[in-house]
Amino acid sequence: MPSAQPPASLASSSSETSCSPGPGIINTTDDRNDRSSSTPTASSSKHAGSSSAQDKEKPRLTEQEKKNNHIASEQKRRAAIREGFDRLTELVPGLEGQGRSESIVLRKTVDFIHMQLQERQELIAEIERRAALLSQSEPIDPPPAYDTTSNNPPARTPLPRPPPLSLPVLNELRGKRVILASQSPRRRQIMSHLGLPNLEVIPSNAEEDFPKTMEPFEYVLATATKKAQAVYEQEIVNDEKGEPALILAADTIVVDTATGTILEKPRSEAQHIAMLKSLRDNRDHKVYTAMAAMAPLVSARQPGYALETALEETRVRFDGEVTDELILAYVRTREGADKAGGYGLQGLGSILVESIEGSWDNVVGLPLKSALKLMEKVVEKADDDDRLSDGLEQEVEESD
Repeated sequence: MPSAQPPASLASSSSETSCSPGPGIINTTDDRNDRSSSTPTASSSKHAGSSSAQDKEKPRLTEQEKKNNHIASEQKRRAAIREGFDRLTELVPGLEGQGRSESIVLRKTVDFIHMQLQERQELIAEIERRAALLSQSEPIDPPPAYDTTSNNPPARTPLPRPPPLSLPVLNELRGKRVILASQSPRRRQIMSHLGLPNLEVIPSNAEEDFPKTMEPFEYVLATATKKAQAVYEQEIVNDEKGEPALILAADTIVVDTATGTILEKPRSEAQHIAMLKSLRDNRDHKVYTAMAAMAPLVSARQPGYALETALEETRVRFDGEVTDELILAYVRTREGADKAGGYGLQGLGSILVESIEGSWDNVVGLPLKSALKLMEKVVEKADDDDRLSDGLEQEVEESD
């Protein structure tokens, strides 16, 4: 008998059941896929375990090592602070010999900064004041005109220079070599007023080595004479330019009348400050300028030259109310660094001076009136042809 076939509906159902899991059956394939995507692999787990082991194996600083590092860092910080304070003691005036008191260093540093700022403001104000004076001294252009054709102001014509001083001695020297045996720019400026076109500046190389124990006027006269003679010996044999008609040398010293000390140019800022404080405290001092003029004799007889000297003396009184701050501020300008006594009367140094008795330009370095008289005297003495002729005639008459 033929076997019985199951109904179609039942066969279909059986087929679907065999292909799809039933409600109570778990799909192991999908589950494995899910686990593979969400669960770390063995290799990743091994890497993580290795990293964690390295973190655990990294050595940690001991408490003593941490303490040592902290001490080293603190020592470095304190060394930097000490270095800063040492630098301040070098930069700020008045801190020498103050020890290691940080409070004093800081206080004086603040005071110094305030003083510097004040000086800056004063300099700015002075510049503005001088600029205003300069603008006022210039000619004012006329106001603009409505007619543009005449709007151009006329060209300014410079004022003619005044004619040079016409004196016999100057007229004679203007065509000849005249030498100023000094490198001082102030002396050269003063000499320029005489209108000598052939004025040369040839500083003397002679050593200023006379003992300071000499009387001040003797010392300054000897130094000026030595300067003149050194340049004369050098230039009298100058074949290219010819012998000079006149050589003028000068030397200026400042003398502390309280001690009789000859004050030279300051050699340092500290000495400069001490020098000006001493002049202020003593109030009065004297300035000597010695001049030596030489000219070759027309007759060329021995010694071959005429030599004349002159000495000028001026008493200077410092203002007793000059403060240490003002002295320090003046020293900082460096105006008096290259001057005997440490100040320049022709400049800012005048604020330190109360009064003078005598020649003003003597304090500057060359008394012009005395210099002109000295030049006249030596030129007249050098022109000895007449005296030589008279002497020869007298000798002839005596021999007859």
